[in-house]
Amino acid sequence: MAEHKTPHFQVGQTLTDHPFQAGDGAMLELFRNDLPNLLYVGLANISDAEQALLSQGDAQFGLITSDNGGCLIVASFDDLAFEMQFNSAAIPDDYFEISDDNTLKLSMLVIDTATNLLASIREFTLSPELSCQFIDITTQQRQLGGVEAVNMENMQLINTISPDTLQESMQTYSLDSVVTAPTCSCGHHHGHNHSH
Repeated sequence: MAEHKTPHFQVGQTLTDHPFQAGDGAMLELFRNDLPNLLYVGLANISDAEQALLSQGDAQFGLITSDNGGCLIVASFDDLAFEMQFNSAAIPDDYFEISDDNTLKLSMLVIDTATNLLASIREFTLSPELSCQFIDITTQQRQLGGVEAVNMENMQLINTISPDTLQESMQTYSLDSVVTAPTCSCGHHHGHNHSH
């Protein structure tokens, strides 16, 4: 079994080893024993408005699966949304370790692909329902017989479902931020004004 290591990420650091060398998008890595569960989001020249949405916007997650192991995910932050394919068969066996934890945790790294700078980090806890869906689809995909088999199922799902149908038929779940807002001495969460 490969050694488990958790990289330490800091906003402002340069990340050259990320999945968006050519273009923008989002990608989810789950159940690797060498990395924490990661949602990579890559955008070139992130605006202040996009930065605010990704750092503090209401986060929603949804997935739709086919009977044969195809899986599409939508991650949205208020009105900024990313669609991505999920293929757990791409993880080599030595690095794969399924969790049966029904409250999966996830770190989101937002990378400005124009500069390779890490623009934002958020920590989320997935609902039990969503965690179980990911565990189930991962188990199904790992039994399909390889990356290409899952890619074909994902492509079939993409080709048979329109974006409108995807939005209508997908149940979305709010993601809870793991890091809670600090409380001030008055016992309230920050974000309110102090006119008591």
